[in-house]
Amino acid sequence: MPMKKRVLITGGTGFIGSHYRRWASTRSDIVMFAPSHRELDILNEEQVKMSVLGFRPDVVIHFAAFRNATLAEQQRGDMSGLAWRTNVAGTQNVVRMSKSCDAFLIHISTDMVFSGTKQNKGPYSEHAVPRDAAHHLSWYGWTKREAERAVLAYTNAAIVRIGNVTLPVYDPALDYVGKILCLYDKGQLYPLFDDQYLTLTQVPLLCRVIEALVTERRPGMYHVATTDVFTPYELGTYLIEKMYGVARGLERMSIVSYLKKTPNRYPQYGGLRAVYTHDVLGIAMPRWREVIDASLASFHQGIEDAA
Repeated sequence: MPMKKRVLITGGTGFIGSHYRRWASTRSDIVMFAPSHRELDILNEEQVKMSVLGFRPDVVIHFAAFRNATLAEQQRGDMSGLAWRTNVAGTQNVVRMSKSCDAFLIHISTDMVFSGTKQNKGPYSEHAVPRDAAHHLSWYGWTKREAERAVLAYTNAAIVRIGNVTLPVYDPALDYVGKILCLYDKGQLYPLFDDQYLTLTQVPLLCRVIEALVTERRPGMYHVATTDVFTPYELGTYLIEKMYGVARGLERMSIVSYLKKTPNRYPQYGGLRAVYTHDVLGIAMPRWREVIDASLASFHQGIEDAA
């Protein structure tokens, strides 16, 4: 009988990490160890070292990150700030941990490592090279770019980039699609950009990509994204019309004026391409309307279950 793979997860109590744990809990070929933040603070080198010595993982999945891009921007240039320390110093600790036991490392990154400007448009393939200066990116994007640099120095690793994640969950703090629907229902939806171009990442599809990488342990760069781009206004209109039959009161605005006040806070021409990921792992990516349709089916089911 083959030995089970030992999989150590950082950030296993977060939105994406906790869903992956539920997803992978049915696998009979792995043993998971997902310590809490109190048990494994990636900024605590001693805790990191003890986790390795105690568990001896074959695979490390690094979900833990500072994800609040707005708060990160308030820390711009501060390498003692929590965004930099978590995303860069913490990732460096995880890389060292993985090297010490020759574990295969799967690092979750973001489309925000790309600038998304008119001069450097997305959507970006797995082979595209991110901008290499902090002033081209949001501070969150720059910290994740530096985290990628630390991971790329380790040859036994894969980086999985995602962006605008959706499960779906009816929660403005967690889910891209759920946020729009929730705020619209509350009458609090702000005007949506009609000239920003993005892709979605469906969390269950991300879990399938991670599952394949845990099994194959194939180093490289991978993307999880819809095959086509959308504007937030286009997506919001489709979502609300599908949900309620008509999209009343939906307002639009240009991202250009917003970026004049806060340059690099958001990409205008962002998104990811996942052609290489599909070719290598054999996992098909959906169109964004297919993701919305699946989300609405989940929302409707939730409403029926609550009734």
